[in-house]
This record gives sequence, C-alpha cells and structure tokens, in this order.
Amino acid sequence: MTVRANGKTPLQIATEWMDAAARCDLEAIAAGMADGCKRFGEPSWMVIEKADYVEAYRQYLTSFSDYRLDILNTVASGRTVVFEMIESATFTGPYRLPDGSVIQPNGQSYTDRVCTWVEVDDSGLIAEIRAYIPSNRGRLMAEAAAAS
Repeated sequence: MTVRANGKTPLQIATEWMDAAARCDLEAIAAGMADGCKRFGEPSWMVIEKADYVEAYRQYLTSFSDYRLDILNTVASGRTVVFEMIESATFTGPYRLPDGSVIQPNGQSYTDRVCTWVEVDDSGLIAEIRAYIPSNRGRLMAEAAAAS
C-alpha cells in the first residue's frame, strides 16, 4: 500500500479518522478531511461539503448524545478504505435543521449496520466519503419530524 505525504498508508489514515468518529472527536474529524472533501449518502444520495458535514455531525451528536460506533471490519485497496460498522444512538435532544425548523426528540433508539467508503488523497487527507446507511435512523427521524 502506497505511503502518503504524511508518511502513513491510506489504511492508517482512514482508520485514525474513523476512530475519531467513534470517539466523537469533531476537531480530529475536520482536521482529517481535505478542504474539498465531499460526503455522499442518505437521504437521496445527497452531496455535503466539508463545512456542512462537520456542522451536521455536531448537531447530530448534540441530539443523539449517547452515539456509539463500533467498527467490525475494514478493507483497503489502494486509496480506498471501507468500514463495516454498527451505529446506535438515542434521540435525546432537539435537532435543528438548516432551514431553522426543529425536530423534537422522542427518546427512541436505533441500531444500524452501516458501511462507509472513504478515499484518501495523496496528501493524506480524506477526499471523499460515501455513507451507506440503512433506514432505521431515517425512519426514527421521519417519525419524530411528523410528531414535531
């Protein structure tokens, strides 16, 4: 596996970045992302730029304060690293949407088996994220939104 400018392999870089996500370390998550990093994923395979991704993650962690991410499997090939994980959390705090509306918490929990695919650039930063998230979290949020 090719070493990047920071002296680490894509597997090492991506694993450190995903470990930061598991610890809910937003500063390390942001620092590990290239300025032009894009996140693709649910809902509707939308594209989120780095700043919006970090802010959405911050809001998510505020609203789902007991968030947990367990890495089960990791596969690497070239600049690509894929993680299979189990994500769980309880909706405990208000969730503010970009338009200013708020989804009120309902105290419900979810557990999802998720897959995140990351691409590491030559400088050793995460350049692209593709998040494959099943419907349990989405269903919980839709139910809470309907009740708000």
